[in-house]
Parts: sequence; structure tokens; C-alpha cells
Amino acid sequence: MITKGCIRILLPRPGVSRLVVLSLSSSLALLLLYSSLNGPQSPSALHQVFLNFRHVRSYPLLRRPRCCRLHPPNSKFNPGPSHPRPNPWSLYPDSNHDIEASPILLLLAIKSHPANSDRRAAIRATWGREREWRSQGVRRVFLLGLGRDRGEEGGDPDLGEESERYGDILQWEFRESFFNVTLKEVLFWNWFHQECSTTVLYILKGDDDVYVDVERVVGFLQNRETGMRREEEGETEIGGETLIRGGRGMRRGQKGETEIERGMRRGTEMKRVIGPGATRERGTEGGAGRERGTEGGAGRKRGTGSPQPLYMGRIFVETYPVRIWWNKYYVPYSLYLGPYPPYAGGGGYLLSRDALSLLLHASTRVPLFPIDDAYVGMVAQAANLSARNHPGFMPVEYSPSRHPCHYLNSIMVLHKLLPTDLLRLWSFLQTQVHSCRDSAQDGLTLARANSPG
Repeated sequence: MITKGCIRILLPRPGVSRLVVLSLSSSLALLLLYSSLNGPQSPSALHQVFLNFRHVRSYPLLRRPRCCRLHPPNSKFNPGPSHPRPNPWSLYPDSNHDIEASPILLLLAIKSHPANSDRRAAIRATWGREREWRSQGVRRVFLLGLGRDRGEEGGDPDLGEESERYGDILQWEFRESFFNVTLKEVLFWNWFHQECSTTVLYILKGDDDVYVDVERVVGFLQNRETGMRREEEGETEIGGETLIRGGRGMRRGQKGETEIERGMRRGTEMKRVIGPGATRERGTEGGAGRERGTEGGAGRKRGTGSPQPLYMGRIFVETYPVRIWWNKYYVPYSLYLGPYPPYAGGGGYLLSRDALSLLLHASTRVPLFPIDDAYVGMVAQAANLSARNHPGFMPVEYSPSRHPCHYLNSIMVLHKLLPTDLLRLWSFLQTQVHSCRDSAQDGLTLARANSPG
């Protein structure tokens, strides 16, 4: 029989228990720190597989989309003379312009996985609808590899009906994996160069868990096109922009406006936003990175009369690779040293077709790298392509606890949405968005009333 006195002897005193727990916690923390700093610095088994196959950059196409077609199926294609900015209608002189699709301003190129059919369905039902904006087309394509081993008739048989119905599946015969997203990037560049480079002006690359304000993106791009045409006609504009090369920014222009005014203008007439440069310190998975600058103005090389290739998104500068060996983004020292070049977050960013062409040609000089968005930054550096930051690209991650109005006044791309989140946000935008505009107008009036002078 155990008495109370025995229990007191068997169980340690409360103060001793706390001391033991604290000691164990400290030891575990030191062990984790030691293992993270002195873990395996050679490539892991997954890295080794990647290294063994990264020289392979050509895989068969399993499914082709219809997104870049401008002509009826039986019309005769005429490539016409070479021109840096061809008129899409000149490619098919025998086609009926009244029934033919509009020139394609923007291609939504979404990285997806064969198993993510619910995400693709949500995108098709919401922001990813193919449509015409101000007489220019917006098209959609999903980029896929193989989700499982191929059978006799093809790997993921459920994709056959989806591809036939929507015509928006671009699939290659390589196995999907985290490290193979970079391979998917390069394969897309090659495919776009062959199939879409004469018909599509801009590309928005994104993940299948984002929301894109397509109207705002189209407004920005159409303003950019208008600015380039005006410069060709001899007009000049002054805009604020930050170009980022090798971690250094060059600010142009000094005129600015308040955040509320900027948000209101984006939400109404989609006029060009001219704002001052900005610098914000941010931490990323790899260490201390910096996010800098503002959106580009017209995006031109001054005095040359030619457009500046566009590579724009949420730009990270002086970001270091992850060295914690069990982390998903781990990169050993043997694979890469030093900070990454400036790069756009892979969740969503914009490319002009001339920028994509520069990336494609420069990619032959840059070995594939397991982190896809960092790899695009490496290739952009090799191509001397400037990265432009825009505060509307993924400034925050989506949270169901925040009111939808929080995301409307300034965001072009919003990250980390489940299909149910996307459908809920889209329903709000279609039925209750006026309440956000009323609130924004009240805030603008109050801000002007309180401003000095």
C-alpha cells in the first residue's frame, strides 16, 4: 500500500519538475541549432536525383492547349514578315475578323498538379475565365507534368476529358515533384516561344492557389501599351519606377500620391499609378531579404523609343538560400553560395513576351536549380533583365479572418487561397463589392479633410 509519504518521495517537487523541463527544452533547442548548422552539407538523395537529370530539358508533350489560337481551325496560316510587334490580324488574312478571337493581351499561365482538379475548376469559374477586355483577349493555360506513372494510354486518365472539354491543359511527360517545377518553367518558355510568341503580348505566371485581379492587371498593361505608343509618336511622360539589378535600385521620378488615392484610382478607371520608390525590410525562408521599389511606369528605356522588357512582381533582394537541411527549401553549400539575385516570388508575376524570349535564350547558360523562382532570378541576371517590384503582387497572404474589402484597393495577386476561399471571395466581389467602394470613398474624403494645406 502506497502512503502519501511514499508519493511525496516518488514524485519530484514542483520546482524540480520545472527545472528538469527547462533543462530538456534547452538541450533540445541546442541540438536543433547544432544540427541545422552542421547537418549534411552535401546534396540529399532528392538533390542527387535532381542533379543527375537536370541536363535533360526536352520531354514529349502529352496534351496541347488551344489558348494561343487566333484563327478558325481551317484558315490558312501566313507568318508574314518578321516584326518585333506584329499585328495579330496580319497572320491570317483570309479569316473573318468579326468572328475571330481578339488579339491576346494576356496569357494566364498557371502551374498546377494533375491531382488539383478542384483548384483548376475554381480558377475557371472565377478570375481565370477567358474573355475580352477592351477588345483584347485574356487566355488561360494550366501547366502540368505527370502525377503518377504512365499507363498504356497515358498517365492521369482523368485529364483526358478535362483537356478535351476546356482545351487549357499543357502537359509534359515528366514526373511532378517540387524540384521539377524549375523544369516546368523552362519547358513552358520553349513552348511559348514556338506556339504563342507572335500572338500573345504578356504572360502572368502563377500558382493554382492564387487570386488575380485580372481587370487591374489588364488596365496596367493597356496603360503600358498606350505609353509606349505615345513615346513612339514623340510624346514623353514622367513616371516613378524602380529597376533592380544585382541588388541595387535606381529610382526615377519624384511625384507621388497617398495610398488611399492610389487605391481608389486602381479600383475605378485603372489609370496609370505614379508613385515614389519604397523600401521595406523583409525576412524570407533563406534569411534576411529585402523587398524594394514600386511598380514601373510606362516601362521604357528613355531616349531609345523601344519598350523595356517587363519582369515584374514581388521582388526579393539579397535573399539567402535555406541552410536548414530538413527544410523543404534547403539548398546545400555545395550547390549554391552567396545570396540569390533579385527574383520575383513564384506565386504570381508578369512577363512581357520579349522578356520571356530573353529568359529562354539565357537559360541555356544557367544550369537548372531546384528552387524555381530563384532560378528565374538567376536567368534574368544572366540576361541583364531588370526585376521590377510592384506592391500589388502578394503583399500579404490570404486569411479568411480578414474582411474581403481588405484585399481590393491595391492587390493584383493574392496568394494562399483554397478553392473554397477563392469561390467565397469571388462571390463577394460579384455581389457586395460596392460596400468596399463606399468605405474607400469615405476614407479618401476623411484623408483629404485631414491633410495639411
